[in-house]
Amino acid sequence: MKRSFWLFLAVLTVSAAFFSHSLQARPTIKGARVGQFADATRFVLDLSENTAFRIYTLADPYRLVLDLPGAGWALGKKSLVLHQGLVETVRFGQFQTETARIVVDLNAPAEVNQAFILPPGTSKNYRLVIDLDEVASQSFRPSTLGSVKFAEPVTSLRQPRSPENEPAAKLTMVLPPDKPKPATGRRVNAANHSTARLVVIDPGHGGADPGAVAGANIYEKNITLAAAKALQLLLDEMGHKAILSRRGDKYLTLAARAQTAQDRDADLFVSLHADKHSNSKVRGAAVYTLSEKASDAETEALAQRENEVDALFDVNFSQEYDEELRKILISLVQRTTMTCSAKFAGELIPELGKSTKLLGRTHRFAGFRVLKAPKVPSVLVEMGYLSNSKDRRLLLSEDGRYALMNRVANAIASYFVVHETC
Repeated sequence: MKRSFWLFLAVLTVSAAFFSHSLQARPTIKGARVGQFADATRFVLDLSENTAFRIYTLADPYRLVLDLPGAGWALGKKSLVLHQGLVETVRFGQFQTETARIVVDLNAPAEVNQAFILPPGTSKNYRLVIDLDEVASQSFRPSTLGSVKFAEPVTSLRQPRSPENEPAAKLTMVLPPDKPKPATGRRVNAANHSTARLVVIDPGHGGADPGAVAGANIYEKNITLAAAKALQLLLDEMGHKAILSRRGDKYLTLAARAQTAQDRDADLFVSLHADKHSNSKVRGAAVYTLSEKASDAETEALAQRENEVDALFDVNFSQEYDEELRKILISLVQRTTMTCSAKFAGELIPELGKSTKLLGRTHRFAGFRVLKAPKVPSVLVEMGYLSNSKDRRLLLSEDGRYALMNRVANAIASYFVVHETC
C-alpha cells in the first residue's frame, strides 16, 4: 500500500512539474538564417516553443517586422548581419513589455509570399518560416499578416517548397552564443512604440434603439455588441488597449459615443453596424468615413437615418449641445483627421474582403454624427445586411463574427504601424 502511495505521489509530482512548465514556457529565439532560392528569399527563426506571430512589411527604408509575444533572444548580440538574398541585417528589441520585435532590414521592396510554423524536426526546435518575393517599388504596398491565436503546425498560406529541407548548403547561419558566429555592422535602433494604442469600439444602437430587426428576435444592437466584444479581445491579444462605448444593452446618444473617444484621447474610433436593405439580394460589408458631402444618395439616406435616432428617442437638443456640436464640426474640417480616417479605411477594406463579400463602392462617406469626435480618426463599419440570408448567417455565427473581427483587428494593427504619424 505504501509503495503504491509513493508511486502515485511521484507520478503526480512529475505531472505537476511538466504541466507547470507548459504553462510557463515562453518562446526563445535560438537561431536565425536566410536562404536564397531561384525566385524567393526564405528567412527562418528557430524557436523553443510554438507561438503566435504578426508580420509587417514597411517602406522608407524597406523592412520586415515580426512581433512575437513573450519571446526571448538567445543569439548574443542584438544586431546581426546576414546579407543574403533580400535580407541584410536582423535587429532585436522590445516592442512592448510582453512583445518581442524583430526588425529585418531589406535591400529591396518585398512582399510575404507565405509564412508558417513548422513543428520540431531533428533540431527539436519549432521554425517560423517566411518566404519573401521581390516586387517593383511602384507596386510595393505595406501590409500585415499573422496568427492571432497560437499557430498550429503547419500554419501556411500555401504549401511550402521544402518544409523539412531548408537547403543547409545555401543558408547563412546565426547560432546561439555557445557556437558563436561574428556579427558586424552598425546597430540601428528600432522605432520606439513604448505605449499601446487606444481604440474605442462602438457597438451601434442599444437599449430602446434596437437598430435593424430581422424576424422575431434578431436585433442589430445584439449583433454589434457581440462583434465589438470579439474585436476587443483580439486587440487585447495584440497588445493594444480597447474599450467599448457600451458593454450592455444600453442606449447612448450619438454625441456621447463620439465623446467617449474624445475624452479618452483615443487613437481610433470604430463604430460597428449591421443594417437592412430594401432588396434582400444586396449583401456585403462597407466602410464609411465623415464628410459633409455624401458620396451618393444611398449613403446620404443611411446617414440621415442613423443621425435621426437621437430625435426618435427624445434626446434633449439643448443650446449647449448645439454649440458643442458646432465646435466638433469646425474641428473635424481639419485635414489630418479626415485623411487618417481615409487611410484606415484603405487598410480595412482589403482585409474585410478576405472574410466577406464587399459592397460596391466599398468606401463611402457622409455626415455621420457618430464619427464627429474631433482629432480622432473614425470609421463606421457596416458588417453586412441583416436582410440578406448569407450576411445574416455570417453575423449570427460566432465563428463568422470572429473571422470578420479578426480582419478588422489586422487592419487596425497595420494602420498603427504603417501610418505612424496619424
